[in-house]
Amino acid sequence: MKVRSHRSRQLALDRCLQLLEEAQVRGQARIDGPLGVALRRYLERAGVIADHRLEGRRVDRVLDDIFSLQAQLLGQSPEDSRQRNGN
Repeated sequence: MKVRSHRSRQLALDRCLQLLEEAQVRGQARIDGPLGVALRRYLERAGVIADHRLEGRRVDRVLDDIFSLQAQLLGQSPEDSRQRNGN
């Protein structure tokens, strides 16, 4: 059951990354209301509670935060995760 939980958390974080990358492609610099709601929903699925508002934050900063969360989940340093993801 632990593997399933780990996998579902990883998938939720992957979805956050996808949403943020799509926002960047659209040229969106900051998190707006609808994106903030979607991110919060996936972060909750990943077992992460956003301790502050996402709305108004820069997309690239939130993207960095999600990479760090993924690295923690995988037991890596954030730099290792970013290299593996090609960033």
